[in-house]
Amino acid sequence: MKKLFGILLACVLIVSMLVGCTGTVTGDGANKTTPSSGKTGDSEIIKIALITKMVDSPYWQTVKRAAEEKAKELGNVEVTHLGPPTEADIDKQVQIVETCINSDYDGIILAACDIDALVEPVRKAKESGIPVVMIDSGISEPVYDAFLSTNNVQAGAECAKLMAELIGGEGQVAIINFAAGTQTAIDRETGFTEEIKKNYPNIEIVGVQYCNADPTVAANQATDFITAYPDLKGIWGANDQSAIGVAQAVTEQGKSESIIVVGFDNSDDIKAGLKSGTIKGTAVQMPTVMGSEGVQIVVDILAGKAPADKAVDTGVTMVTTENMNDPKIQAILNQ
Repeated sequence: MKKLFGILLACVLIVSMLVGCTGTVTGDGANKTTPSSGKTGDSEIIKIALITKMVDSPYWQTVKRAAEEKAKELGNVEVTHLGPPTEADIDKQVQIVETCINSDYDGIILAACDIDALVEPVRKAKESGIPVVMIDSGISEPVYDAFLSTNNVQAGAECAKLMAELIGGEGQVAIINFAAGTQTAIDRETGFTEEIKKNYPNIEIVGVQYCNADPTVAANQATDFITAYPDLKGIWGANDQSAIGVAQAVTEQGKSESIIVVGFDNSDDIKAGLKSGTIKGTAVQMPTVMGSEGVQIVVDILAGKAPADKAVDTGVTMVTTENMNDPKIQAILNQ
């Protein structure tokens, strides 16, 4: 009887183990638990890594705020903002993306520091089943799910048109760009230079420098241009940090009345420059759209809904000292 009881007990235990095993065996023989399908449900948090080109810039803080507001609205989304210390630290951003792939993130929103170096990390994320939505700055291969950005070539051209108008269609101008290998920087510079060459033969671009989004470096570079070209009529700063440094140099050199500064973006320092007249105009993007829609698209993809369009132009508005007080312009300037 004891032996019979023991055999029956063993059978019960074996059956229980078989019923309780819900795993599926893959081709490599590993026993893996079937993943939950509740990532888009109310009971499970969706974790999204927002990886920007740096963290402390006012522009990226605006993107972060919009992403967090969308996450709060959705209720079951958590956004973690990550990025290298500077936009020039490409290797650090690659490392951050690869760390996120191996961590417990469900989606990635990425603004790439370099058009080529981030291709493989994005490809790895996709192969790992992690949706990747690019914002602002893209990569050289479309291995991502969607790309939300300004048409930076057109934005650069609009800055060139404004500069040409403000300097009277002739004279010498210089460019302080922010990074040599970032797609946004390449596109803006291309748009600006091609517009000048095509439509303003009496304007000479005397040179281009790259400040790695450091206002102090931009100020020094602008000062060098001012010294080397006494007849310089304008300097374009291709992002907020570049323009801030340019405005500082022009003010310190006593050239605010003779050298036109056109900038990019809408940080508090840019707005202060517009108010004082040191900066005559700026191209304002829609970082709030990039942050908010980036989160929504990741959530939609996880729910099985593919983006309607892979490339989305989020728009740009030219703000000047002349139109900045218009209520509609104010709403864009202060987003």
